This record gives sequence, structure tokens and C-alpha cells, in this order.
Amino acid sequence: MKLIITGATGNLGKHILKLLLKVESAQNIVASLRRPEAGKAWSDLGVEVRYGDYDDPASLESSFYGASKLLLISSSHQNDEVRLQQHLRAVEAAQRAGVEHLLYTSIARPEQGKLPLHQLHLQTEQAIKESKIPYTLLRNAYYMDILKFLGVREAAETGELIIPPGEWFFNTAAREDLAAAAVTILTGKGHENSTYELTAPETWTMADLAQALTEVTGCPVICRTSPDYSNPVFQMLKLADMSYASPDLARLAGSPLRSIKDELRTMFGTAQRI
Repeated sequence: MKLIITGATGNLGKHILKLLLKVESAQNIVASLRRPEAGKAWSDLGVEVRYGDYDDPASLESSFYGASKLLLISSSHQNDEVRLQQHLRAVEAAQRAGVEHLLYTSIARPEQGKLPLHQLHLQTEQAIKESKIPYTLLRNAYYMDILKFLGVREAAETGELIIPPGEWFFNTAAREDLAAAAVTILTGKGHENSTYELTAPETWTMADLAQALTEVTGCPVICRTSPDYSNPVFQMLKLADMSYASPDLARLAGSPLRSIKDELRTMFGTAQRI
């Protein structure tokens, strides 16, 4: 049995491998990397490191060989057309390699989205289904990192969290929790041909963020609406379904999910150290 993971040196991939090594023997794990030399830390722990480049189909086939489960972490290339071609090559390579079960990190609610990346993920999902390989689609919520782009540090200094007019809802997830859900599926049974919406079970608002900032920093922070405020994050929100909530992530992660308050504690250096 081999559990093979692409993108194992990326932010999400590192979390997944770290958790996987706690519950699975290193000899059963393979890291498929574009730059194998970057995987020395994993090979030192006994993980097999193979060369696998999304732009080199032959390398992917040999890299995926023997996979009982393959976790295809979506490409980080900035061009969505290039990303799609990379994904399609990876799915074809998985077919040729005889992969028994293919997992793919998609995006939450892509059918409801209007951004190019929603179509990218939908097309990749369709290719996976057409491949006839038993699959699991991990529709990951937007990362909790989005907090960094909402002016939280400025708000902590000024006491005001500026937002544009309108009602804004967010549903985000920490990479640690998404990694835990992925490991549950990699090491579990009965997830074939399933799609999971890996969002938090509840959405949050900018007022919730202001309250969390107040509690974490000890400085009162309020929301203030400004018609002149411009932030590309809010433009993105109009084109994505961020108001949907699902129990899938909480169930699969197997432990309490990180909250926006937890994320802020890390950002501001007030997280408890054990």
C-alpha cells in the first residue's frame, strides 16, 4: 500500500504529511515533488521521495505508480489555463499508473462561483469523474489566511475595522483542519466517489472579526462602513459562495476547528504555547 501526495513541500502538503506520519508508517508514504531535493526533510524521516512534475507527464506516471491512494493537491501556477492542463495531465497519468483511489483538493461550492478558478476546479473534477478512477473531491474552503488581507493589523492600531457597504459573510478554514480531514480520508475507508464541502459549520461576519480582534488584542475595535473603501477581497466575495456552511470538515477533522480568534492569536503572537 502506498499513499502518494503531490505538492508535499507546499503549505497544505506539509501539514498533511506531518499529520500522516503520526498515524501511518513512513514506508507507506510517497512524496511526489517537482524538485525532489526539496523533500530531504521528508526522506530523512523515511518517506520515499519521487520526481513528479505536472509539466512532465512521463514523470507523473512513474511517480504515481503503485498508489493505493493518490492525493492530487491542485497546482499553484498563477495561470488558470496552465493549471488546468497540468491537472488534466496528472489525471491521465493516474489512469496509466493504475491509481486505485484519487483524491483532489478542489474549492468549496464551485458550481455557485463566477471566478475563473471555479471553472478550473469544475473542469478538473469532471475529468476525474470521467477517468473512472474511484475519487474523493475535497472542496476546500478559502484559507483562514484571508484575515491578513482584511486590514486587521490596521484595525488593531486605529480601533476601526473598515468595510464597504453591504452584508458580508465569510466561511474559511485553517490549513491544519483541512489537512486533518485529508488524512482521515487517506487512512480511512468508504470515501470512494464522494464529494465533501470542507467549510466551517458556521459563517462569520466582519462584526464577528471586530469582536475577535477586541478580545485578542485587548483594544476595542468597531466596524465602520465607508463607501470609499476598496479591497479586492470584497470584490471576490461577490463572485463566490461564502455563505454556505457544511458539517463535513468538523466531522472529518476529528477535533475542534480553529476559529478566527485562534488565527488572530497566532497572527498577533498571543497564541498559547504548550
